[in-house]
Amino acid sequence: MRSSFAADWAFGIVGAIEKIVRRAFPSEVRRWPILQAFNFEAYSVGSEQFVMIIRDKLSGINVGPGIPQPFPYKDYPPLPVSEANVDQWLSYLARKFELRSDDVAMILPIHDSGRSDAAADFDMFSSEERQLWNHQLNFAIARQMTGMKVSLQPSPSPSTYVTYNVSGTNARVNINSNDSSVNVVSDVTPELFQQMLTAIRAATEDDATRSKLERTVEEMRANYGTSQFLQCYTSFMSVLADHMQVLGPRVAPFLPALARLLT
Repeated sequence: MRSSFAADWAFGIVGAIEKIVRRAFPSEVRRWPILQAFNFEAYSVGSEQFVMIIRDKLSGINVGPGIPQPFPYKDYPPLPVSEANVDQWLSYLARKFELRSDDVAMILPIHDSGRSDAAADFDMFSSEERQLWNHQLNFAIARQMTGMKVSLQPSPSPSTYVTYNVSGTNARVNINSNDSSVNVVSDVTPELFQQMLTAIRAATEDDATRSKLERTVEEMRANYGTSQFLQCYTSFMSVLADHMQVLGPRVAPFLPALARLLT
């Protein structure tokens, strides 16, 4: 394995995220996590796969190893990573390495092209490996979107705007109005889920995609306040990740409020 393997992939992952952000959310490039500065870790898992951990930082020199180190834990999910267990791996990595929503974790196949270029390694990926890469890339962006301090703006829609008030004892939603007072009464949750469903229906004409995402939103609504909500939220984010470039701009404004329901 070349001495710059891990560093090449760290910069490759960050570059791939930047490319999508510039296309989908150009006004947010200078604010987006990890695009300004980051530290990274790399670990080999078995003989054929490696884990990348990229942590956002405000500024400074990007720091990390050249070659992956042995994975420090033994309780990891089954290998090889597949479509069936990739989300289990992503949840495991986020928990085990105490990642924030700004940070990125991936588990990828080891392919060494011999060149100091992650793109050349990527050319060696199989079709299934490329699908897993795309899923993890979009999932990482979806997680970062939930941590953005200001809601990203969707494409303009006629005369309707939504403001979520989430401070105070109770949250609520204001439609076509301004209200900065302390929350005291109504529950934002039903309106949040309904607005998400409306945005999804307006964003895509693909019946299969729309139905799948609508189902996950309905499951979140039905299970809010129960022990099953986190699992429903994870399923929603996984489906959204696979369709980020189409649905991301529409759904993004609701993700910060949705993430707060986890607390």
